[in-house]
Amino acid sequence: MRVAFAGWLAFLVSGNVHAAQVVCSRCHPNETALFLKSPMGRSLTPPEWVGPGRVEHEVSGSSITITEKKRQMIHTLTERGLTAEFPVAYQIGAGTKGRSYVVRIGDYLLESPASWYKGRGWDVSPGFESLKLLDFDRPITSECLFCHAGNVQFADVEERRLATDTVAAITCERCHGPATEHIRQPSSKNIVNPPKLPAAARDSVCEQCHLEGETRVLNPGARWQDFHAGGVLERVAVAYRLRSAETGRAVTQAEQLAESKCARASEGKLWCGSCHHPHRATVDREREIRAVCVSCHPVLTKAAHPSPQKDCAGCHMPSRPTTDIAHVSATDHRIQRPNTSVPRYEGPDVVTAWREPAPELRTRDLGVAEVQIGLERKLPRLVQQGYDLLRNLPMAQLGGDAEVFATLETVTAAFDASHAVGLARHLVELRPESAAAAEALAVALKASGNVADAEREFRRAIDLDPSLMDAYAQLALLLDEQNRGQESRDVIARFLKWNPQSIQFRMARTK
Repeated sequence: MRVAFAGWLAFLVSGNVHAAQVVCSRCHPNETALFLKSPMGRSLTPPEWVGPGRVEHEVSGSSITITEKKRQMIHTLTERGLTAEFPVAYQIGAGTKGRSYVVRIGDYLLESPASWYKGRGWDVSPGFESLKLLDFDRPITSECLFCHAGNVQFADVEERRLATDTVAAITCERCHGPATEHIRQPSSKNIVNPPKLPAAARDSVCEQCHLEGETRVLNPGARWQDFHAGGVLERVAVAYRLRSAETGRAVTQAEQLAESKCARASEGKLWCGSCHHPHRATVDREREIRAVCVSCHPVLTKAAHPSPQKDCAGCHMPSRPTTDIAHVSATDHRIQRPNTSVPRYEGPDVVTAWREPAPELRTRDLGVAEVQIGLERKLPRLVQQGYDLLRNLPMAQLGGDAEVFATLETVTAAFDASHAVGLARHLVELRPESAAAAEALAVALKASGNVADAEREFRRAIDLDPSLMDAYAQLALLLDEQNRGQESRDVIARFLKWNPQSIQFRMARTK
């Protein structure tokens, strides 16, 4: 069936992703309907009311209340005599494990400090648990939206400022690739069918969102939106693992499955799609999983299975608590014997790629990963290893790589302010419209004693990105240190003009 090509393009440009799905449903009604009911089809939606709530956060002494006004969910934070109240614009997650919530200020999205957990109810959002002061201040980045939203357009190089009025859940294209030609002339040859792809490309369809590793590094000049189903993820970004890291992260299913004896023995035939079907209605999940298992294990030993077994996953893929998200358990995909302990690695800290990028990028990507992981985990040896790899890259490769210069500058700033200034200046030359680059240069200039130029770069940073809280704070402090109190207060007032409800800046205004 031929559909209106111009109409399909209009749907996508408008950002009305579910309207775009209508085009797919004309030829694939059952598949589309089941996808829209799946967690992927509900990855980001307007908030669904799950009832009121109140969260008491002892560390900060704050409270968050969840109410509904005129059919709109409202999150209200009360802290140190101040209140911030925001309508919720979106929810992230279909509710299988829980949901986090997003508020919008102008063209920017920020995460609410309150989340809803299945089986637990309302509590603080992941990562907010130990904070001494809560606020609506955590930006929703392009990497977040890559996994949870479809067709997001940005108006800045940092990909923080939205260029569209709305965002919506991922679409059919996330797994089946760009559909322009398929809409124009429907054929099985111009659309991606994941099971028929080579193993690395097939697995990349799932890994784009279900392989997190310890960190993920974009290749030079790449954006998250550059990945399309049908390609290999490592052409865009590479996931890196830390062997001595704690186990139990919330997004490690792909890693766990690859480590399983079942996946290794199948030589790649057992993959995510063997058990997970976004286009099939689940009638009897235990029976579905058992059918996959008995295809390789038709006869079960009576000693280990004294009575007929129906729930293979219950014993061999138990649900375990995650270490990075409170109140959430995840299915262990290692497919182990019952009561087997989670394997531990006792050797030195080692960072490895999940799947290696092109040979010419291996040293570069590994260096960036080691620095990122080392800084996050407070492992100086890894930071030094990554730094040495990056600073010894060939000049032809190093010269135009903004991510490498940003990483080198971050490390160098801790011990050599003048060298950091040089690196930061080159970063600004490479990315003149980058607010983050301007701020990095400002911080380096201040550390080197050049406060006049630092002030100029801080102001340029907030001109480029009015949401950049840290740049305002650092500029206000710099001015205050020069006894320019009124100008410092003016900077605080400028941020409050952008976000009048900021708890932190309203507190600063009263000091």
